[in-house]
Amino acid sequence: MYSLTKYAGSLRDYTITENTLALGLNMTEFAETPLTDNGRNYGRMKVTLSSPQSGIIKINACVRYTGKDETAVVNARPSAAGAAEEDEDALLFKAGMLEARIQRAGAFRIVFSYCGNAITATSINSFFNTRRPAEYTGACFDITPGESCYGLGGSGVTDLIGRKEETDNMSESAAFNKIPFYVSSRGYGIFVNTTGLVKFDFASQNGAVTFSNEGETIEFYVIAGGTPSDVIAAYTQLLGRENINLNLCDGLSLNYAGNYDYDEQSILSDLNQAHEYGITISEIWLGHGYLPKTIKTGFSWDPARFPDPAKFIRKIHDLGIRIGISLSPYISDAVPEFAECVDNDYLVKNSKGEPVLTEYENGTMGIIDVLSQPARNWLGLKFDSVLQLGIDMVEADFKYELLYTEGMTASYYNNFAVAFNNIVTDCSVRCVGSGNSSVIRNSTGAGDTVAPYRNIYMNKNTASYSSLACAVNNAISYGMTGYGIINMDIPSIASASPTLYTRWTQAAMIMPHYRLPVPFCKDAAMLENLKKMLDVRSGLLSYVESCCIESANFGMPVARPMSVEFPTDRLAQKCPTQFMLGSAVMVCPVYSTAGNVSFYVPAGTWTNYITREKISGPRIVSRKVEISELPVYVRPNSIIPSHAGETVVFSCFELSEGNVAAAEVLGQNKSLSGVVNVLKAEDRITVKTEGFGRASKKLVLNGITNVVGVSEGFPENDQYGTTIEFSSNELIITLG
Repeated sequence: MYSLTKYAGSLRDYTITENTLALGLNMTEFAETPLTDNGRNYGRMKVTLSSPQSGIIKINACVRYTGKDETAVVNARPSAAGAAEEDEDALLFKAGMLEARIQRAGAFRIVFSYCGNAITATSINSFFNTRRPAEYTGACFDITPGESCYGLGGSGVTDLIGRKEETDNMSESAAFNKIPFYVSSRGYGIFVNTTGLVKFDFASQNGAVTFSNEGETIEFYVIAGGTPSDVIAAYTQLLGRENINLNLCDGLSLNYAGNYDYDEQSILSDLNQAHEYGITISEIWLGHGYLPKTIKTGFSWDPARFPDPAKFIRKIHDLGIRIGISLSPYISDAVPEFAECVDNDYLVKNSKGEPVLTEYENGTMGIIDVLSQPARNWLGLKFDSVLQLGIDMVEADFKYELLYTEGMTASYYNNFAVAFNNIVTDCSVRCVGSGNSSVIRNSTGAGDTVAPYRNIYMNKNTASYSSLACAVNNAISYGMTGYGIINMDIPSIASASPTLYTRWTQAAMIMPHYRLPVPFCKDAAMLENLKKMLDVRSGLLSYVESCCIESANFGMPVARPMSVEFPTDRLAQKCPTQFMLGSAVMVCPVYSTAGNVSFYVPAGTWTNYITREKISGPRIVSRKVEISELPVYVRPNSIIPSHAGETVVFSCFELSEGNVAAAEVLGQNKSLSGVVNVLKAEDRITVKTEGFGRASKKLVLNGITNVVGVSEGFPENDQYGTTIEFSSNELIITLG
């Protein structure tokens, strides 16, 4: 069967209202068969432009209106941000500094400009409708040479150019959930407003990005900004983001998930042994292991291994350690609540109205229908009963593949994941408190951007350097899709060589949150390397926390591609094996047993955070890295904040002449939050701070040893530079 497609050919008519521009387009028919005459004008498409907020234009392209779109993620009405104009040659629609221009004559095309600069345009075949073998409606946007595209959720790559993707999460591994949003290096992004299946083609066959969804209508948002960061900020503002307080572990986070052999005594023994090793444990995650081994679902702790769960949790808290568990929508027929779920229609049903039951190792399992309000309410109460024992953190453990039911749409699966995550988040807020709630999500969907953390993990039982690179790329890709704060799970120590396990641990422990498997080391050498990485994480923790708060407030991803920070550097756009942690720290994970690593250093003098070695760019560096080291470099003219007890420490790296170095410390402890500015001008350094209350402060000048005078305190020299303690809001330093 051939494909019959109609393309938007030319402008037929238009209507201008105060906040909307409605266009009527002639459609040109095309059939992929030599026996069919092509080029016939046939049919009409209506394209409507409006704006929900400044810098965003909503476009709705419709062949025939068939009813309200039930798959829409955002239901935004036109606002005063949009305004339509016309002149002799063109129609204009403006939303703040974003402008769409449509020529009256010739082939239909929309050219988008931001601040007067063209950023993208629809291709000649701008909109289309395909009726065979299935009906899809879509749009095409031009791609310029050298342009990069990021996002789409879990992609396993940092740049999408040349790839074909679908947001059919049922056909994807759970680690690769797809979201219909991408952002371009040219300062614009596109979000297809649907929870359904969307097909993307990122210039795999021509110089255009093509996207389409099922049906006779497609709605999408063109989002513009000066940089990709601005685009993501506007996108997350449109979909919603939440300033959630974070529990960033400064010690180890241990993950017992998948292990049903441990009990209260063995866990306490592990924690005591870690203490003897000189290791600080901040968190333990039990996964589903608190449940009976023969059931693995339900809401009751295993009485044989945990006879008094509340008492056990108090013992963990007395050690200063937080505890987390996993919650899921699955329920075994071996638990008492199963019959209640069947009798009250709480389970997901197939097209015949029968509960969808899945065979697993311990019997039969159903899935609680979280899209049903009665089932949601019931499940929320059950989760509350588990969390109210004193649980601090929660993992929303749902995976699409266990939900498969014939006849269900992609929207159903997407909405199910989002609804389940919302239930877990709501329960966590109720039981733990909004200021302490932490939720790790294993699956997600369109519109689910309001809470950290998205879990980054690999499904393979055997780890490899390729899967490590894929996990790092996934973290970056999710960040560029609006999931700026992530957790990275480290594979089992049994699935990796000691070297690979150490390299994976280094990459994960630099992220906002991570979890180590139990057992977490094999020998003394691995333990020492782990301690060194803990020291690195501890030193960067305040900086990472500030990055996380920035992400929660403005949508900026913590782990981001090099090109986000260096948009005009062409070499920085092609660095898939390294990334920026916030705006000031460059991380270059090691992907080889031999320790060989090659990375790009942008312009300026960068400082190795661990060794204080200096490297000047722009250039590509290739070297062999010792197993105990992770290449982490600090950007020139940067300040890395940290805390030493009640003292706020400002570490300055490669201060540049005449340029202010600034850092905003956004810690959750508001008394230790504020802004610091440092200016080096000739023989003087001026330090100004604001907002730190009565906290004592310390300035570390890396690479500077010629201090001859200070307005306060006493300079102390070491092998790296000069340290000065001060308490006032201004410090003047004289150099010799």
